[in-house]
Amino acid sequence: MTTSAIFAAHGGTPSINPVQVPVRVRILLPEDYQRDPAHPYPVLYLLHGGSRDVEQWSKTDEGNVTANLKDSAFRGIVVMPEGGKAGWYSDWPGHTDGYFAPQWETFHIQQLVPWIDANFNTVRAASGRAVAGVSMGGYGALRYAGRHPELFSAVGAFSPGTDIFDPGAQSVIANSTWQAGASILWTGLFDGKFRVTGDTPYRMATVFGPPSTWPGQNPVNLALDGKYAPYGGKMALYAGGTGGTGEKEIGAMTAALHQDLKDRAVTHRYCRGPGDHAWPYWGPELKDFVAYAYGPATGSAAPCPNGWGPQTP
Repeated sequence: MTTSAIFAAHGGTPSINPVQVPVRVRILLPEDYQRDPAHPYPVLYLLHGGSRDVEQWSKTDEGNVTANLKDSAFRGIVVMPEGGKAGWYSDWPGHTDGYFAPQWETFHIQQLVPWIDANFNTVRAASGRAVAGVSMGGYGALRYAGRHPELFSAVGAFSPGTDIFDPGAQSVIANSTWQAGASILWTGLFDGKFRVTGDTPYRMATVFGPPSTWPGQNPVNLALDGKYAPYGGKMALYAGGTGGTGEKEIGAMTAALHQDLKDRAVTHRYCRGPGDHAWPYWGPELKDFVAYAYGPATGSAAPCPNGWGPQTP
């Protein structure tokens, strides 16, 4: 696709031509799509993680989405968009050192979703859309679900970012804006104009704006404000890190989000156990999420994936 949103000029004269930048989107159609063109299909938007790209969910040694969704409860279209190596699914209020600013939320929400509905036979309502993601994409899924409940009815987050106020999370985000910045695939990866220099507060403000605006972008705050109430019964969180090993920090932050949801009586699936930030865990979590969101009601009582046993109460 082409869009002027991703490298929008900001703060000065951009070092690149930002008007029409190609952005790839991978789409997996159900096997019977051509045979039954009159049947509208639900759509699952799958968001990739940090430092990765549009191919992450479809690579056989990573997301392997074709195999993981084969014979699953989900019978629909899967949309896997590019999100930038360090885009953070945000419309950047600041800019790179080259005076341009990614507008990922605008691209995904205002451009991509309507384009998919206009060009494919979809269920054109929130009831027909789900969003899920891994790591940075897990943050993106929670962000989009909380900010746009009119568009989605189910959300799944695998080892997600849940709290941008957390100092450890801020360190990861700030480092990513220096290491990858606004790069897409190999475009700009070694170009300093795509990066963001400055201290951690400056880099955080570049991606998310001043801290006063963060509650409206932060999953734990969105939960406190009741923004996930519409997803009761179709929201799932997954993280490792129990036992003091693996993704301890992400596990702890996800546990905090789980507690916020529980305190507000938002029915959701929460699976946690001893696990790392790695694909051997995330593929089974995707299968479990679609079984929970699209399968029979008894799916909520099924054991968690990855050998984690029953979901945590």
